[in-house]
Amino acid sequence: MISCNAQFVAGMPNLSLCGLSENWLLKECGNQHWLALAKQFGQTLPDFRAADGSTVYAAFVAVKMDDARLQLINENDHFSIETRLSPIGRARFFSSHQLLCNGQTCARVEMLSTQVSRREAGNNQSVVRTELATETSTHSASDALLTLNAQAIRLADSAKAFRNEHWQEWLGLKPDTSGKLPGVIHHPCPHNDFNGADFLYFANFQAAADRAEWSWNRNRQLWQIADRQLNYYGNINIGDALHLSFATLKSDERTLLHWLSVRRDSDGQKIADILTRKQRLNGAEYRWANRG
Repeated sequence: MISCNAQFVAGMPNLSLCGLSENWLLKECGNQHWLALAKQFGQTLPDFRAADGSTVYAAFVAVKMDDARLQLINENDHFSIETRLSPIGRARFFSSHQLLCNGQTCARVEMLSTQVSRREAGNNQSVVRTELATETSTHSASDALLTLNAQAIRLADSAKAFRNEHWQEWLGLKPDTSGKLPGVIHHPCPHNDFNGADFLYFANFQAAADRAEWSWNRNRQLWQIADRQLNYYGNINIGDALHLSFATLKSDERTLLHWLSVRRDSDGQKIADILTRKQRLNGAEYRWANRG
């Protein structure tokens, strides 16, 4: 198991309207996952190659955030991300990240990735799993490693249930496709939404989900993220578009819950499910909490 700790001071790049930026947090946890993978393979910096010399990437299968209280982090606050990573099967790795500030846990993030490479250069729809050899510990498993493995199994099972459309419930949200709910078409920008590996960046699925929610919720209550799970099944090429449809959406005075189904425009293939729970903040906690 790889363990590491990264220290930060909150500034404008890290912050959003309601505290620490969820999008920044996902990106940084993804970066810590990537750096921990390098340590797992004995590399100073991550540079993974298949037998034929092609580049191997870490593609996220599922990302989960819970117990988020990002509004507790403000400008100039010192905060840290504690990361633990372990291999959990063929070409798969799991990491957990604890966000800490002023002695409080402000969020927990779990990430499940697999190693992939492209069969066709420049085609993000030609990605296949690529297994690289890595050492696994022969020592008795510690309590921390057993806990990490149990978390990994739960997230993997949940992601599999969503992929196979067998899920039953998520934080009280149940699948319901009987009604007509709003949806949006999102055109990812090559300069802002794709990463240095030329993939639509995993964290920008979250950004697209927030934009879809805002298109429905605009000029109403502002909500703060509490829990989110993103399950990934594919990617898109530059120039393709995303269809984001609210398969289920419900809200009351305190909570907003929704399930977004994400399909690519080019072939209609579903490439992600995004589950979200947000909460209404009290006015005393943040100045924008009760924007009418």
